[in-house]
Amino acid sequence: MSDPTTGRPASLKYRAHTAGLDPDYWYPAAQIADLRPGSVKEVVFWKTSIALYRDADGSFHALENRCAHRHLRLSEGKVAGPHLVCRYHGWSYDGTGRLAHVSHEITGRRLPKICVASYPVREKYGLVWIFPGDRARAEAVPLPAIHELDDGQPCEVMPIVMTLRSHHAMIVENVCDFNHEMLHEGFHPFAGQKLTRNERVGDTIHVGYDTTVGTHGIVSYFTGGERSGTIRLWYQYPYQGSNTDDRYIHWLFNRPIDESTTECFFLFLFRAVHLPVVHRPLPAWLWKPILKMAEYTYVRPLLAQDKWALEEEQRCFEVHGDRPSAELNPIVPAFRTLTVEKWNEHLRRREAPRDDDADAVSDASSEIEPAAHTSL
Repeated sequence: MSDPTTGRPASLKYRAHTAGLDPDYWYPAAQIADLRPGSVKEVVFWKTSIALYRDADGSFHALENRCAHRHLRLSEGKVAGPHLVCRYHGWSYDGTGRLAHVSHEITGRRLPKICVASYPVREKYGLVWIFPGDRARAEAVPLPAIHELDDGQPCEVMPIVMTLRSHHAMIVENVCDFNHEMLHEGFHPFAGQKLTRNERVGDTIHVGYDTTVGTHGIVSYFTGGERSGTIRLWYQYPYQGSNTDDRYIHWLFNRPIDESTTECFFLFLFRAVHLPVVHRPLPAWLWKPILKMAEYTYVRPLLAQDKWALEEEQRCFEVHGDRPSAELNPIVPAFRTLTVEKWNEHLRRREAPRDDDADAVSDASSEIEPAAHTSL
């Protein structure tokens, strides 16, 4: 790969910060609570538009965001029972993408066999997940596993969704690089960090830090006071997470919209908080409002600082992407290598000839041909 601005071989940084994410994984599309039955929204994965809709019974479906008639976005239409209806001529599609009804006269002819692509959908951890890649691989690819939630351990979950004008690789690097303490002056989520682990096992990079945690008032309350602690982080491609002394856990699931925009789904998990002196668990009725206060007075403002830095980094990359970049933290090139490797694996898989290609073309032609000769 060459840098288009210089013609020279592209640096690892350039390749990582222009790479997509392998579509043959499960990616978050929306929070379940944000999509009521009978509603539809546009979801974009790496410049591919998808219409995510929830039918009248509450089930989720994901279709190629294109009516087969005039190619208008189906996300601009409406949900009618189990179907998604195009706003223009009222063509209706079922959850598999097959044309189910045409609202206008078709001169007595049978409904043509027309289909738009559909995507596998699942629900887990309060999120709707889509599989934008090869649907034949979907069953074999597991969703991410959050053991604390799967095992029913007592913890509160704080979900936060935000869109950043930043490449997905930059975001993962930011979350795992603890050398940007200066950025968070005033909040002090950590201090005096020392890298203790940087190890790749398969498609996961494990990172460890010794640090001081709980240096901010409200954080101190949730983490048991200011003290020396350990933070374990991981880049489990394409997901990211961390664990601070088994008290505070977070997961980050990115859905890349394009080379410079990413929708981020954070799940912050907090263990039961104990009252000082008596050392009893904080009652749930008191825990929830305190956690909500922490979200808006600490967590979101902290993320806003990262958002500023990442969007500034993206802007500077678009101006100076071809220039050498000094990097002292060894986890960053490790992350970039994994990102580039996985993207290249996807590209090779996509370009490899398949034995069923000829049959697939033949089948597609037989489906399209009747529609092409149908006068509507």
